[in-house]
Amino acid sequence: MKFKLRGYQAVAKRDVLEDIGDSLERYVETGRERVTAVQLTAPTGSGKTVIAAAVIETALFGAEDVVANPDWTFLWVSDDPSLNEQTARKFLTASDKISHGTIEIIEPTFDQKVLDSGKVYFLNVQKLNSSARLSKAGQGDLREYSFWQTLSNTIDTKPDKFVIMIDEAHVGMKAERSRDTIVSRIIGGAKTGRPAAPVIVGITATPKRFEKAMDTIHRRVRPTRIGVEEVQASGLLKDGIVLARPEHLGANFNESALLRHSVATVRQYEAEWAAYSTANSEPQVLPALVIQVGNVPTDDELTGIIDVVLEAWPGLKTRNICHTFGEHGVLNVGSYAIPYSNPEDIQDDLDIRVVLCKQAITTGWDCPRAEVLLSYRKVEDQDAITQIIGRMIRTPLARRVDHNEALNYVHCFLPRFNKEGVKKIKDRLRLGDDTFREEWVHPEVEEPEALPGLLPPIPSTEVTLAGSTLAKRATTVNTGLRDERLRQQEVERDLNAAFFEDEGTDTKIAAGTASPEPEAAEEPIVIGEQEDEENPGATGVTVFTNETVRLVRNPKIDEPIFELLISLPSYVIPGFQYRTQVDRLKNFATLLTGGGKNAVLQGATKIANERLLNVLRETRVQLDESDSFQGAADKLAHFFIENEVTTLFDGNAVLEIDQLEEVEIDSKGVEQLFAQAERRIGRTMANAYLNERYGVDGDTFTMMMSVAVVAHQPGVREKLEQVANATIVEWFKEYQTQINKAPSALKSQIDEVRSEATEPEQSVISLPDNKPFPVAEVVWPRHILSSPTGDYPVKLNEWEIHVLNTELADSRCLAWYRNPTGGPSSLKVPYFMNRRHHGVSPDFVFFHQTDDGVVASILDPHAQNQSDSVPKLKGLAAYAQAHGDEYQRIESIIKIKDIYYSLDLKDTSVQAAVEAYRDARPEGLYLEHAGKY
Repeated sequence: MKFKLRGYQAVAKRDVLEDIGDSLERYVETGRERVTAVQLTAPTGSGKTVIAAAVIETALFGAEDVVANPDWTFLWVSDDPSLNEQTARKFLTASDKISHGTIEIIEPTFDQKVLDSGKVYFLNVQKLNSSARLSKAGQGDLREYSFWQTLSNTIDTKPDKFVIMIDEAHVGMKAERSRDTIVSRIIGGAKTGRPAAPVIVGITATPKRFEKAMDTIHRRVRPTRIGVEEVQASGLLKDGIVLARPEHLGANFNESALLRHSVATVRQYEAEWAAYSTANSEPQVLPALVIQVGNVPTDDELTGIIDVVLEAWPGLKTRNICHTFGEHGVLNVGSYAIPYSNPEDIQDDLDIRVVLCKQAITTGWDCPRAEVLLSYRKVEDQDAITQIIGRMIRTPLARRVDHNEALNYVHCFLPRFNKEGVKKIKDRLRLGDDTFREEWVHPEVEEPEALPGLLPPIPSTEVTLAGSTLAKRATTVNTGLRDERLRQQEVERDLNAAFFEDEGTDTKIAAGTASPEPEAAEEPIVIGEQEDEENPGATGVTVFTNETVRLVRNPKIDEPIFELLISLPSYVIPGFQYRTQVDRLKNFATLLTGGGKNAVLQGATKIANERLLNVLRETRVQLDESDSFQGAADKLAHFFIENEVTTLFDGNAVLEIDQLEEVEIDSKGVEQLFAQAERRIGRTMANAYLNERYGVDGDTFTMMMSVAVVAHQPGVREKLEQVANATIVEWFKEYQTQINKAPSALKSQIDEVRSEATEPEQSVISLPDNKPFPVAEVVWPRHILSSPTGDYPVKLNEWEIHVLNTELADSRCLAWYRNPTGGPSSLKVPYFMNRRHHGVSPDFVFFHQTDDGVVASILDPHAQNQSDSVPKLKGLAAYAQAHGDEYQRIESIIKIKDIYYSLDLKDTSVQAAVEAYRDARPEGLYLEHAGKY
């Protein structure tokens, strides 16, 4: 060997070589029944490639105490082509006997019956997928043997002279992945249907998965383990790492300032190394800065990083920066052209001082002079960061540095990690490489069993008609379909007349002449025929159930009932908040101002801006009066880096470093602070206040700092939101009448603003003048909306039919309303569940004549075995408590053992009982507090 093996390396070489020899002998002695896996567990930085080269060199060429075996054959397997090439180069560099003639990299054109003796073959498993040329045989002049045939022939003819070595053996040991299947087939035996390899050598830093896989295929594992403390004691690994992060994430740290600080740190390393090298006549170490970005960085992000690095590092050129992105080739961003470098080449290319990487730098990455890492990746990317750090901890001089402890540590900046994330990385590093790629299995969360459905299936027409003296079969007469189809035909004929008059087509309808019956576009579904009760002798006609009916305000119901319905309190239920209340107010003000002279509120935008700006003005006045503005500005203009020293190994020397380092933001930092202010108080308000400060502050950066300081004061954002929300509520109450009279398009936009409330807001419903509605098999009388004949088509279930029949049988019942589940015509009642506001739409609103006039009642057949049954009931009880005076009755109805019960939610004792109720199902409330319905 050209390299002198360290003590643990020499021991590992001897043990692995002896295990290989013993395993080959046992394989032959047992009639090829006994197969073995020799395992070399070597932590990152231990020189496993050097150990492997020493094993192969000694096996093929012998040593003082080892007889040469020149007829042995080695197959080196990995899943990375570049890693194979790097390993082959390392073999040639480390060994003085392994030559180019000894090494062969298997390419797709490889075609031999058996592998040659005395050689080391390098195979990348990706070349053995099912479509690869290497996997196929019988291709005429192109190929005689597939590699699978070559492998089988070699095992058959060299049972005691063939060794398979699997690099990074923990990778690819899960059977559900295709490349893992390839590795399993190379190993052979078990259920693969291929001859078992006599012995395999698994080289890994994380042995758990490898050992489990070998146990599954009944291969005895003979382990050789190199402890991380042995490697550290040899001086090959650094003592530890400084994990640094901003003290307060997202509050005031500035990425460009942190990047400058990272550059300053690597330049400090450079100065320390220069001083050490001069004092000790050692080779100069040129430390490198590694900048890890996300998977999809934008050109602007990369350009900004390069700008800051070149500005903060005098004399640095773009040729001193490289990238290792998967795209390879030159990276063109902005005006920069950044060259690509293979990770394994960076250590020896001393021109490279800054490395831009993503995630795939862990393979082939051994760069002892990489002293500083700045990672922009997030907490979720612990594996990607930890693996890179694990690759950076080799010592540049292959030994510890005396008299300067800082040179025995790596510096890592993690601006997007919280304390818990930093702690996890610290723990994983201290535990060693075996945790870097540990798999975590998340237990499957079982869905709770679905509660049985409450309501029975939609009843048939016959059941409905049998249960009600009021319901009728739907016909084209009482649904209004017949008149609608005649109207449509008349319109169509008028259009034909307008377009085809010149062709002499007679399309006009004579006055008083009945139009012919329209033909159905599709085969109609015949419900049957029934005499119309209001027009004896008239026969119902075919129903077209694939059509819709146009509902209008029922002409048989008096207007005061409609007015009463649309005055009943409903609520807008907050949805997901896509914008702040400040932005919501801005939009609302714009809508109210629109329309010129017909605007709902003239000057609404100006009024809103003044109210919001007053919040910012008052905050600045308070800061000035308390002489605390400058202190707040200084606090924002600086941030602190928390340094946590992680010593990887037990030792006496611990790096002494300030726990907190103060960093001052730069001009980009001021811009970032202003951008944060825009996010905190809204871009509109930030820019409005910026313009207002122009005459006072003068220069741009002072203005930006003024806005930033005010915006970052505790409670400012909340105060702006409160003022904005209060203004919206005030305007909705004050201008509701004008809003209701607004054009439908404008009213729809205003309704959208209303739906973006943070809390349920009281509103009213709006009835449509003309509403398409699906035709049902049954129609009912006295509904608020109806076909022109006064009938309402709807499908109801058993409970609803019972309630409707009961109420309509009362001669004092004037009308009813089937409350829809959504839309502006739905009366909504708020309830709270799972930390969110929701809305329930009670099924029915009835209107009765009393001595005091017409009064409304809410009756709701209430689900009792759904997960939201009790929360909905609580919401309805709270609504009754707030608005009960506007109703004659508010009742919730359920059926228990064929008996209907009604809970009077206007009763204060019932309201208290509902509020205090804690069971998941509500039957207990009804049995104790309800009466029979």
